Amino acid sequence: MNQQPAGAAPPRGVSSREAKAGTFGYAGDVQRVVDLPERGRLIVATDFQGNVADFERIAEIFEQAAAGPDGAVLVITGDLVHGPELDEGEWPDYLGSFYRGDSVTLLKKARNLADRHPGKVHYLLGNHEHAHVGGPVVAKFFPDEAQRLEELLGPEDTLAMRSWFRGWPFVAVARTARLVMLHAAPHARIQSREDLDRLPLDGFLDVPLSEMSLQGTLGALLWARSTSSERAHAFLRALDPDARVAVFGHDVARSGYAIEREPMLCLSTSFGCYDGDKLYLEWDLAEPAESATDLAWRGLRSLYPEAPRVHSEP
Repeated sequence: MNQQPAGAAPPRGVSSREAKAGTFGYAGDVQRVVDLPERGRLIVATDFQGNVADFERIAEIFEQAAAGPDGAVLVITGDLVHGPELDEGEWPDYLGSFYRGDSVTLLKKARNLADRHPGKVHYLLGNHEHAHVGGPVVAKFFPDEAQRLEELLGPEDTLAMRSWFRGWPFVAVARTARLVMLHAAPHARIQSREDLDRLPLDGFLDVPLSEMSLQGTLGALLWARSTSSERAHAFLRALDPDARVAVFGHDVARSGYAIEREPMLCLSTSFGCYDGDKLYLEWDLAEPAESATDLAWRGLRSLYPEAPRVHSEP
């Protein structure tokens, strides 16, 4: 993640105070589509929502892979923030294994990991990050999740976090592997990657959450839970004519993954799952994937192999 060049002006919509503030640093030039290398290991994970232990586990897996001869890249498809702050006695079963959300610590660890591996760690914008930079109010465990996190961060680190989030990509493309990664289902209608580069983040504050997936390209990118095979294939072709699989999170797949239909692989690494059901993707960037089914069969790994499964595989 490149830092802003000395003397460069922040982009439109980001104040100079934001660009200089706090722990997280300024993201530099905005690149909404990231092209991944053609060699090395690819690690993909989704939806941590303040789960520090799970993030530390995937960071460890990535760094072990990065020490290999061809290196590795890590893609996390958004929603690093906004977790539950419940006591264990209040914990509902549908949230999976107990944890206490700590988005402040997770963000600092995420920034540190990216700084240690420049250009190799990519965080994609999720709907929860968007809530801080122009998205609608998200109420999940608090009436306003963004407000809660910003109160915990304080003014300076809030400005820094916002400027960092504004620079996060929407999509990562692994051309040789024929994979596209994004936060939510590939429901957006686009003609080319340039359509993503032009998308504004602002203007969604008053949109009801139930309508976000219908609010144009960005709403679909960050909120869609499903789409047709035809629309998904069209999205992939607009980014890379050879792409075969879209990998995303956003929704919770209790067993760790779901393939509603080709070419879509919904992956659940952390939030809403029991430890034994949490999955991540590991793939050789030089190996073409044939389909979502092929990718799942050959590429899915257990985040905690020693933990018992609670939900059977689909």
